[in-house]
Amino acid sequence: MMSKDQKLNSEDKIDIIEILKNKPKVLIGRSLDCDIVLNSNYISRKHAEISRNSNGDYIIRDNNSTNGTFVNGQKIIGDFKITNSDKIFIGKKQLSLVGNVKDLSKESAVITTGIQKIFKKNGKIEKVLQKIDLEVHSKSLLAIMGPSGCGKTTLLKTLNGEAPAEYGEVYLFGLELKSNYEYLKTLIGYVPQYDSIHTQLTVRESLYFTAKMRLDNYSDFQINKKIDSLLEELGVKEKSEDLISSLSGGQKKRVCIAQELLSEPLILFLDEPTSPLDPATIESFLNILKRLSNRGTTIIMVSHKPSDLDYMDEVLFLAKGGFPIYLGDSKKYKKYFDVDTALAVYSLISDSKWIDQYSNPRPITNLPKYKKHKIIKNNKPFSEQYYWLTKRYFKIKTNDKTNTAVMLLQAPIIAVLIWIVFDNITPAVPFITALSAIWFGTNNAAREIVSELPIFKRERMFNMDIGPYILSKITVLAFFSVVQSAIFILILYIKFKDGVTLNFNSPIYAFFWMSFLSIAATFLGLLLSASLSTAEKVMSIVPIVLIPQIMLAGLVAKINNWLVELISYLTFTRWGTEGFNFIQDKIYIEEIRKKKRAVEHLHENFLEKYTDLDYSGQIGLDIIAIILLTLIMGYFIYTQLKKKIKVL
Repeated sequence: MMSKDQKLNSEDKIDIIEILKNKPKVLIGRSLDCDIVLNSNYISRKHAEISRNSNGDYIIRDNNSTNGTFVNGQKIIGDFKITNSDKIFIGKKQLSLVGNVKDLSKESAVITTGIQKIFKKNGKIEKVLQKIDLEVHSKSLLAIMGPSGCGKTTLLKTLNGEAPAEYGEVYLFGLELKSNYEYLKTLIGYVPQYDSIHTQLTVRESLYFTAKMRLDNYSDFQINKKIDSLLEELGVKEKSEDLISSLSGGQKKRVCIAQELLSEPLILFLDEPTSPLDPATIESFLNILKRLSNRGTTIIMVSHKPSDLDYMDEVLFLAKGGFPIYLGDSKKYKKYFDVDTALAVYSLISDSKWIDQYSNPRPITNLPKYKKHKIIKNNKPFSEQYYWLTKRYFKIKTNDKTNTAVMLLQAPIIAVLIWIVFDNITPAVPFITALSAIWFGTNNAAREIVSELPIFKRERMFNMDIGPYILSKITVLAFFSVVQSAIFILILYIKFKDGVTLNFNSPIYAFFWMSFLSIAATFLGLLLSASLSTAEKVMSIVPIVLIPQIMLAGLVAKINNWLVELISYLTFTRWGTEGFNFIQDKIYIEEIRKKKRAVEHLHENFLEKYTDLDYSGQIGLDIIAIILLTLIMGYFIYTQLKKKIKVL
């Protein structure tokens, strides 16, 4: 056992192999009775232990620590075999079985070597970043500036892992980004240009759910204590119980930062954080960043405002095409460019001489070495992600009382209209019911992904899997679909339970069928939401998607050729209407004033080849068809979301 609480640095050396010769295990943690004492708030009291098994292998185990234990950048679960060449990461410390202990917070925050970013546009290859070599000191504030389209945001995303470079390497705190991303993402905070928070939650709710998704082994008491401390530090504690939608732009930006600081990052990336703020708020905001830097957080931010440089340590100017033209003191760039104002720099940037004469002030001579290894995703368990994503999403919907009320009111409004218009259950009633179910599901879901893309991208970068994300959407939206279906069918049942000519048949089965159809249509809405870039585009497409559903159901127009018949198989209304007709059994035909079997009447508008099938008109075929359509849409939802961000 060590005799004192060591504050370890790169000069300290530990021989764990030697210690294990005299005892069965080596305990590592913050507690003074550990064999290796690491004095850091990021480290649990008895964080991890290393032992040797009967085969002579060295085994490390995480002791249910708060922030986890990592080996070669990958989080470990259970017993994990290690060798002399493996790097162990505990808190912000790096150690191995034998060797020096590094305090990562003292390493260079960023080193890049020859990074290039390439996009394909209109069939042409366009370089956005041009072999940038860069070193950013730890605990400093760096602004990235330049004209629009020069690659500022692209560089930021390349450094934080959202958009990896095609060529070159990025190191954060001496660790290569790609191969150590599972560990490094715990050291990275990222606030994109557009706020990555759910505005329908209160400030505390938003931070609480983020903590549950990102932090391991934190109790509710610890989480709330951490939230209070962050909000106090950022000057928004009095807003903790307010809806985020009611906050000012500056307050929202502070909440975004608080959300990132929950995981206590060593580096914070900000994309144009001061753009939406007024001058007075900007000064307060930048002073907060200064305090964070003094406390040990490296700040790298994209900015368009020259006044921001008064609070920065250094500035990187980029020219069009992603060429660096100045890296250095934020107070000396005017002298370098021989100008009086920051705005004057922008008029010079297009001059190629500045690109030609640029010389890297900190050439990279001692590049960190790293061992490439297979990247293994080791996020929170599926069930845990699903639980917290579902709980948060349900809270978002119930907090948004106006929109939720409007959504639920659709069912009684349409059902009451049917009550008013129809005296009998004509062929139009099951058709409108099926169409309503599809409308509820599609419309409810159409904006649910696209409206929170910045949030999805940020959480995907950190630790969120796509599967539980999609399932949480389906679960909550399914709940509201069931409520809408219950209200709708109940109104129809009350109207037609003592019908003029025939009664409403099997309301329970009708309820289940409408719920099933509406939930299936939710996948259609989510597919649209996942495929398009804005809510406006989605809502413009929804009518285009739903109109064919009306035309191909077999009621509005006769299906008279095989191509139209084939296309109709791809619509929910085709199968949904047939299912409702099967459940209702009989309908009333106004033209002949007689009752008729509903399915037989519907099939008069179908192609004969379909009605020749053994299972035509059977609800089992309708169920299978809808399930197949749902599975296909589910697959494409997944692939579309996977394209939204390429996670390292």
